[in-house]
Amino acid sequence: MTVTTLWYFIGALVVGGAERTLIDLANEVDHDEYDVTIWTIFSTNPLESELSPEVTVRSLTDAGRLENGVIAGVETPLAYVLAPIRFWLAVRREDPDIIQSFLFYGNVISRIAGLLCSATVITGVRSVPDSDPLARRLIDRVTMSLSDGIVSNSTAGREFVIDRGADRDDVSVVYNGRDIETYRTAEPAAVREELDLPAEATVVGTVGRLLERKGHYDLLDAWPEIGTEIPNAHLVFVGDGPERSGLERRAEELGCTETVHFLGTRQDVPALLNAMDLFAFPSHFEGLPGAVIEAMAAGLPIVATPVDGNSDLIEGYRSGLFVDVESPQQIAWATIRLDQNPDLAESLGSTAAERAAREFTIASMVDGFESVYRRVHEPAAEESVYS
Repeated sequence: MTVTTLWYFIGALVVGGAERTLIDLANEVDHDEYDVTIWTIFSTNPLESELSPEVTVRSLTDAGRLENGVIAGVETPLAYVLAPIRFWLAVRREDPDIIQSFLFYGNVISRIAGLLCSATVITGVRSVPDSDPLARRLIDRVTMSLSDGIVSNSTAGREFVIDRGADRDDVSVVYNGRDIETYRTAEPAAVREELDLPAEATVVGTVGRLLERKGHYDLLDAWPEIGTEIPNAHLVFVGDGPERSGLERRAEELGCTETVHFLGTRQDVPALLNAMDLFAFPSHFEGLPGAVIEAMAAGLPIVATPVDGNSDLIEGYRSGLFVDVESPQQIAWATIRLDQNPDLAESLGSTAAERAAREFTIASMVDGFESVYRRVHEPAAEESVYS
């Protein structure tokens, strides 16, 4: 069997949806068929320890500065010039078979790299922004045709890149996947003991990077009303990010610091989910959020906004409740309703768990990506042989 050289390109292996998908994909892709290397712009890669020994990581600079779980800056802006040049030189020298990227900056670098070698270039779209700078839109449109294939993790993402100028036949949808059994069977974390909560407390939780677009401020603004109707309710934020200090200040302003808890980045997310009673995810825009798949796998009733990828995952009143974007009043209403209607909450959680196990596994995700590789790369390879 001929081994295909597969290079993945991403900024850094930090905690995030695209990064989590890449780790699982790189570990589970058929290593008898694919020789896998992950290229990162920065050498600050906390998730690297989770990779299989068969996966090589090569970093382009040491300039990244990690704060609150994300790359918050660089020691020198020159890194953003040197990193692409070093990658393009490596591409020119080593001529990999496939280059795949996931996010905007990596997409542009990978598309240009494809001009320097014979590699098949596969780029990605992970979310559909509610606004986009003009310069970014123009760069995306100008370079879009340099992609041999494009993978979106949601149907909304597919339509987004088609509107940007991509050929519909070049765009595939591959849903994110998770290790469903891990989330389904995890023993609940002792979060009540850890936070000194009463045994009867209702734990509402959310998992994800602390970014404004995730709707965490809306959830906090809903909390005083929720606390009035559910006196024993506690809100748990799992994850870190640039908005942590701002969210902590908002909790103080609202007078609810005693019932709002920030746990930061955790390695026991499956156990934490199984200790929650309800999951909230009021994002302003999304791709296909792995955090929601994880909550589904754990059988939690979910309150979410019906944006893009969320709508691919959840069916309203069947596997979750939808609320409008930036609507604390509706978040409060849905949360209170689920607490007061345990039969509804249990039904939504069970249906969500069944769908996660059926459609959003790592195996199905890897199968989807490998199908794209065969469809996009192999015809191109054959064409180069006979040309």
